[in-house]
Amino acid sequence: MPGGAAPGDPGPGWAGRHAGLLVSCALAFLAMAPLLARGYVLTYDMVFVPRLELTRNLLGLDASVARAVPGDLLVALASRLVPADIVQKLILAGTIVAAGSGAARLTPSDRPAAKAAAAALYAWNPFVYERLIMGHWGLLVAYAALPFVARAAIGLRDGTPGAGRRVVLSLAVAAAASPPGGLIAAAVAVCVAAPRAGLVAGVALVVNAPWLVPSLLRPGGVPVRPQGAAAFASRPDGPLGTLGSLVGLGAIWNAFAVPPGVGSWAWLAGLAVVLAVAVAGLPALWRRLPDGAATGLLLAAGLGLVLAAAYAVPGLRSLVDLAVAHLPGGGLIRDAQKFVAPLALVEAVAFGLGVERLLPALPPRWGRAAAAGMVAAPVLLLPALAWGAAGRLASVAYPDGFPQARAVMAADPVPGALLVLPWHLYLGFPWNGDRVVLDPAQRWFTRRAVGNDDLELAGATVPGEDPYGARLGPVVAGPAPLETSLPAAGIRYVLVFKVADWAVFGPRLPGLAPVLDRPELALYRVPAPPAEVRLPAPPAAPVLVADLLAVSLVLGAAFRSLHARGHQLVSSGRYPQGGRA
Repeated sequence: MPGGAAPGDPGPGWAGRHAGLLVSCALAFLAMAPLLARGYVLTYDMVFVPRLELTRNLLGLDASVARAVPGDLLVALASRLVPADIVQKLILAGTIVAAGSGAARLTPSDRPAAKAAAAALYAWNPFVYERLIMGHWGLLVAYAALPFVARAAIGLRDGTPGAGRRVVLSLAVAAAASPPGGLIAAAVAVCVAAPRAGLVAGVALVVNAPWLVPSLLRPGGVPVRPQGAAAFASRPDGPLGTLGSLVGLGAIWNAFAVPPGVGSWAWLAGLAVVLAVAVAGLPALWRRLPDGAATGLLLAAGLGLVLAAAYAVPGLRSLVDLAVAHLPGGGLIRDAQKFVAPLALVEAVAFGLGVERLLPALPPRWGRAAAAGMVAAPVLLLPALAWGAAGRLASVAYPDGFPQARAVMAADPVPGALLVLPWHLYLGFPWNGDRVVLDPAQRWFTRRAVGNDDLELAGATVPGEDPYGARLGPVVAGPAPLETSLPAAGIRYVLVFKVADWAVFGPRLPGLAPVLDRPELALYRVPAPPAEVRLPAPPAAPVLVADLLAVSLVLGAAFRSLHARGHQLVSSGRYPQGGRA
């Protein structure tokens, strides 16, 4: 193949052939080493708990929006086999390894430096840092699947045997981990395998059905929150503006998630070098991929960049507002920075090919040092991702009050939900180093936990989507004792985390029976029996049919892949003279 070994050259050894994998493993260790201790990494939306209950909401069959379907179900099942904190570490470290090694495999070159450089840039960049800090592990899993999606789509376009099965499996990984990630992966596959776009779209529809069907059939539809378009729009993180920040794979809406140093003059100089090398590699990308595949990959990257930058363009801003407010599923284009994921893949592969092109132009004595410098460039540009995001992340243990509260409520035969105070969606806990994290009660306990679903931002509040939380909001905001109002709302227990403004609720708790008082939380029982509360939910039959179709397709593809691999192993296990080994 172009970029391969010269005639007579034996080619790279084992380490050279697996350079992308080795670099990815090294980067995963560099980023995750301090997080590998026992405990949970809790940051913003990333909340893993020891035992996630197997309830209907894991299938999207309750009033909640199916944002973590079926990813949470897979985590819940895995945590029955392996401790949940180990499951989390395997996901986080595996994401970096898979992302880098996948980018290396997609890079059309046999040169170890090219594959290693592509792996380094795709696994280590502001996008990965920001999404890790935000706790968007599902999106990162989908991001890691993108190189495999693109490679399978290229094979499908080129008629490679088994490519269809690989398209199914790679798209299924992305869809199971993250609904937006599943759609991004589907768009990449459709663009790359354009002649087979109908087949790819059909596969994408089936593997995304477990979250798509309950979303479409949710009574009242998925709530529309137009305020979210502006609140979650891409934002510049330096002097290059929004578009330049997106090209640098940054521009997330949350300024607290931006890596330190990004946007500085040193960063800009390094970014210019990386982009220049990537531009130098684009011609090789165009030549070496099958006809039309490079065009599709670049098209996916370009469309993603336009979507990510749309709210910063006055002419497109109104269209984004209209889409979010009026199109079914329009809310998926909120937090638009995520759409630069295909651009990250193009930049990484082109960067690897650019390294291959530029190294021969240097004096031979500089070759190895220059190759090492190019591979290390992403780390040198973004040292803040190393060692648990420079200490921003850590493994922590939940205090004893959590399992004790769970045990008390699980032993109570009287049904009823759990009201969680203070009335905030995100909280900073001292035992978590005061890192802001999503209310962990939503996942920790055996009972339905009801808290504030509104997203409180600086200068704005985006209304929540949980009808149960909306129903209890006026009760929590009012001045009356909670004892009188909670039974009719179906509440059996009140959990008070002793953080933020928890003390203001003290005068409203008399009449509730204290059950547990720990330094980190207090649990109260409502004396009166709770009323039964029924909230509208999607019909079970079509959701379960969608799940069955998706599982059947994925298992069928996996079985056929294993069968084909086994046949290849048997066929290759022969003596040179013939006969079986």
